[in-house]
Amino acid sequence: LNSFLKKRYFGYHWKLSRPMLSQLGATSHLSPHLTFGNISTRTVYQSTKAFAEELKAQPKAEFSLKAFRDRLRWHDSFTARLYFHPEIAYTNRYPEFDQLYTPETLSAEKQELFQAWLEGMTGFPLVDASMRQLKTMGWMNFRMRAMCATFLTINCGISWHHGAKHYMNYLVDGDLAINNWQWQMQAGATNPLSDTFRIYNPSKNIAEKDPKGDFIYHWIPELQSYSLPEIEQEKYIDTSNYPKAVLDWSKTRKVNGKVVSDLRKQTKQRLLSQGGDEYDSAIAAKETVEKYWQHKDREYKEYQQKLTLT
Repeated sequence: LNSFLKKRYFGYHWKLSRPMLSQLGATSHLSPHLTFGNISTRTVYQSTKAFAEELKAQPKAEFSLKAFRDRLRWHDSFTARLYFHPEIAYTNRYPEFDQLYTPETLSAEKQELFQAWLEGMTGFPLVDASMRQLKTMGWMNFRMRAMCATFLTINCGISWHHGAKHYMNYLVDGDLAINNWQWQMQAGATNPLSDTFRIYNPSKNIAEKDPKGDFIYHWIPELQSYSLPEIEQEKYIDTSNYPKAVLDWSKTRKVNGKVVSDLRKQTKQRLLSQGGDEYDSAIAAKETVEKYWQHKDREYKEYQQKLTLT
């Protein structure tokens, strides 16, 4: 905590989603200590807020610490959710998804895809680098966790149960409340009243989050002799030990994504027609997400205004 507040916090608001920067200390790396109770969320929050009060004349520094405190709030909100709804750790949030996501044994075809994902050998460099990092360090930043989750559930068509268990087996900061709910979220099984759900594009994320390829080159030595354009063009196929893609990302996104989308629509129709507590809970979840992003947008605009004044 002290080293984070001394220097590492600066730029947190944009560095946290860059896998190589976060690996090198751009994020707090407090998550294992919060998970095991070595330090409390309250201590971290109060220390951070007190320090932020001293930095009001420095908009960038203050904004970074605000972004960090937002993460702490989400951390405890997941804990509260699991306390009141312990069943969501292992069962689908909505029964419509029971036909798609189950913890049952995988078919031979799905097991092959799952194994490639586990070993970081899918042929999608950013996914594979992240999965190798997880296996070695027991850690990934949030963006890569989410991307690998949507790849497994949406593109590979494998239940979140299997991915969540693997993460919990390896994550040094594995937290059941956060991990399993986030897996359901990335699988598209939550917030059905929203018309959209996110499917991360691993290729697009290279340009956005690892533009120089530092993270990929660090974890995939097989690709170190290739430039990023060559990697994008798959020039390594037949000339290295790195595998070709195990699936067609665009095709699986369209086909499997529609399956998830249809289930979300079914869930939404049932909730709208039945009403009751489940509907009220879904409305509250939707409003919470919308208010959060409105708040973030307002904060960012205020931050931009402060920058122009300084």
